[in-house]
Amino acid sequence: MPINSRTNSESFYLNLPVTENFLDISNPAIYTKLPDDWHVVATDLKDSTTAIQKGMYKEVNLMGASSIMAMLNLTKSFSLPFVFGGDGATICIPNAFVEKARKALTATRQMARKVYGFDFRVGIVPITDIRRAGFDVLVARYRVSENFVQAVFTGWGLQYAEESIKDPKLSGDYNLDSNDDDAGADYSGLECRWKNVPSEHGEIVSLIVQATVANPEERNKIYREVIAKVSEVYGSDTMCHPVNKSLLRSAFNERKLSGESNIRTFGKGSVARVLYWFYIRFKVVLGAVLMKTGYKSRNIDWGTYKSQLVANTDYRKFDDKLRQTLSGTPEQRAKLETYLEGRFRKNELVYGTHFAPTALITCLIFSYSGAHIHLVDSDNGGYATAAAQLKERLRARKSD
Repeated sequence: MPINSRTNSESFYLNLPVTENFLDISNPAIYTKLPDDWHVVATDLKDSTTAIQKGMYKEVNLMGASSIMAMLNLTKSFSLPFVFGGDGATICIPNAFVEKARKALTATRQMARKVYGFDFRVGIVPITDIRRAGFDVLVARYRVSENFVQAVFTGWGLQYAEESIKDPKLSGDYNLDSNDDDAGADYSGLECRWKNVPSEHGEIVSLIVQATVANPEERNKIYREVIAKVSEVYGSDTMCHPVNKSLLRSAFNERKLSGESNIRTFGKGSVARVLYWFYIRFKVVLGAVLMKTGYKSRNIDWGTYKSQLVANTDYRKFDDKLRQTLSGTPEQRAKLETYLEGRFRKNELVYGTHFAPTALITCLIFSYSGAHIHLVDSDNGGYATAAAQLKERLRARKSD
């Protein structure tokens, strides 16, 4: 491939136009096909239900976030499109990064097994294979805030990639084992230093909705109507946002901080682990003081950091499924579920929900002055449990 062509391919995502309205996710005109030399990285925690039952959903979230951070660190920027799914993730990468991605993903699989005893599936699926299977990956950019532009997807190719790493008939072609002694991953920027954030209104809901009608125009209409219904039931984006800055509290206990420490020091020896134990606690105390006093340095205004965190939260996304984390009341959830159940019975959609009193936050940070994204999910099941519910409804639909 000529050098200029390779450069264009690698910068493909950042050169896409940015839409400002989330409702545009239902407009096919905003999407562009992934270049032919790109690949889809898919990661998934096998039997996440057991981990959730053991109270390890924070660790489950961290594995999905770790795979994203390991891929983003290949470019040291937010220049790769991704979707966080709770117990895994999908990330699109150009061909130039595939070999480095293999090393990083293999190391992440090793880390999951040795640190947590997890079977964390990782695989790389070429876009050409996805298209041969009859699917595609089309991507667009949606502005969440001044500093956060999020990827949205359609074409069902991400779902095919995820299913391929789980399917025994296909996984052998794409999945990576954990036997590479030279494997290594960079998780710098992965941070987990906040207490669970309580809902301002009573509960945090993780919602996933998938339209099931065959006609693309009808599917897009359903998504627009569901988005409108969520707004009707829960109010404005500000009212139902899962993270309220006044409720953000720094974590100081071992349980909350050990996840980041375990991952960031994996494979670095006991001395590095001890040093990081002190380092993370110093950083948490320092950060809390700087935010409390509103200290402003040449590059960072700590007085506005919590507001930036809320603005840069990954609380609503689309990858042929609408995924949203909401703060609301049990009555609001019941009203929304009644609406969704009615449309499910009309064979228009399938859905899943999970609710908990608090939200989990996992941070991906390149700079505290703006280049930071915060993954949010409801505690003790979140998107993973909502996805399991959705799949159960899909199976029930097919068996009718």
